[in-house]
Amino acid sequence: MDKKHEDKLEVEIREHSDADFFPDECPSCGCKEINRKTYKIRIIQDLGTPTICRRIRYEKVTFICTNCNTTFSITHPLIPPRTSFMPGVIKYATLRILKEGDSIRRVTKDLNELHNVEVSVSEVKLWVDKVGKRGDLNVDFSNEDPPEDFSGFISIDGTFKAATTKKNALKTGKHQEKRK
Repeated sequence: MDKKHEDKLEVEIREHSDADFFPDECPSCGCKEINRKTYKIRIIQDLGTPTICRRIRYEKVTFICTNCNTTFSITHPLIPPRTSFMPGVIKYATLRILKEGDSIRRVTKDLNELHNVEVSVSEVKLWVDKVGKRGDLNVDFSNEDPPEDFSGFISIDGTFKAATTKKNALKTGKHQEKRK
């Protein structure tokens, strides 16, 4: 684990490599003579804190069999394939949105500012849509009675508005036509 200081923000880099899980044999022919062919370094974001930026430096290795020349790679047990974020980041965001009811924009802002995870609103929306539970909420409340302490005001986006006619409608008389 390597730590660097950048303007009071610590960057913590953990290193993982497929070479640590060198395969025993070729999946094609079963030969035990295998060599490393190529590698690619990926940086994967992990949950951090306001003062620590966590990143995973992952070395994806391609192997080649000396017997049949088959090229193959392995699935690392700790690193998900084809992603730029660790599973904990995705789980944190989806749980906050689906279970706690937080907004996607708020969760994205918290990930960026509090956890040093550089992610966009659209990426978080894709995670939530992939989990697929977003549309399970009942949006038809027509058969439900309002709460006993209901004031007559509705809040949809965090602002409170009274359900009355607009001023322009009062001047033009359109509200009277609708009432008739």
